[in-house]
Amino acid sequence: MAMSSQHIQLIQSFKKVIPPLLFDTHKGEAGRIGVVGGSEEYTGAPIFASMSAFRTGADLVHVFCTTHAAIPIKSFSPDLIVHPILDSKSFSDDMNKWLPRLHALVIGPGLGRDKTVLSNVEKLIDILRQQDKPIPVVIDADGLHLITEKPGLINNYVNCILTPNGPEFERLYEKVMGVKSEDQKKEKDKTQLAQKLADALRVNILMKGHLDVIASPDNQQPIQCGIDGSPRRCGGQGDLLAGALAASYCWAVKNGDQNQQSNSDKSSKTTEQQANTSKLTPAQIAAYAASTLIRTSSQASFNRHGRSMISTDVLKEIGPTFAKLFEN
Repeated sequence: MAMSSQHIQLIQSFKKVIPPLLFDTHKGEAGRIGVVGGSEEYTGAPIFASMSAFRTGADLVHVFCTTHAAIPIKSFSPDLIVHPILDSKSFSDDMNKWLPRLHALVIGPGLGRDKTVLSNVEKLIDILRQQDKPIPVVIDADGLHLITEKPGLINNYVNCILTPNGPEFERLYEKVMGVKSEDQKKEKDKTQLAQKLADALRVNILMKGHLDVIASPDNQQPIQCGIDGSPRRCGGQGDLLAGALAASYCWAVKNGDQNQQSNSDKSSKTTEQQANTSKLTPAQIAAYAASTLIRTSSQASFNRHGRSMISTDVLKEIGPTFAKLFEN
């Protein structure tokens, strides 16, 4: 199947920010990711997000979960560094110690809706906003529930990506824009809804659906990812996307400045295609890459397992799929 010029541009842009595998690098240079989530009821979601970040290429993943979630998460993999502090009174102080070591955060997988936990997440976001250069943050699942209740928490957080599915987007849009879901459905161009919400909140939006829509504030060029995925709707695939996105976004923000400098040195060779690429934001580049990765991994897994496919099967495909998409 022929790929569009925009798809090629986005994939090439992402390839430029992938950290090279070299023998003289140190542990953590390819990304130290924090996953904030995991409760007594939901331990699978933070595992999927964490392991997806690993399989995408992050070096270290820390999980900040509640006390009851720690043992199941620890038991899944010795690769995960687990901190049972999410429901602790000292959560803010504890996180202040760890944040300087992290390159990106995922907030939401398996978070639940316990009042103490949500209060701690509010405090965490406030801490993040006080940093000189706020680290990239991906907010998913019950993290989006919190944002829908209190949109001001992330307003104008430049390095933030919200990842709502259809119903989550409708609730958030109604809260922020005052437009009810039935009226939203009258809008034929869903990309413009995503753009309006991104502009209103001053954050990036990855609206998940049959076509994923990715919008950044003031960009006016929302993009879509329509790569074939899987018709299977088993739980956990959104968590896989959140983890892959955290790693990708970490790289896009961390390594993007260097590539912009490299491109400016070649300004004499600027073409219309290069000009269009320069309009893309790090969030759009990372989100398109992550969406493509998980969709293609899901497709490969479905081809193998069919109706019996589960997200654990998709997780196994991420490494080989990443190599085919971005390293060949």
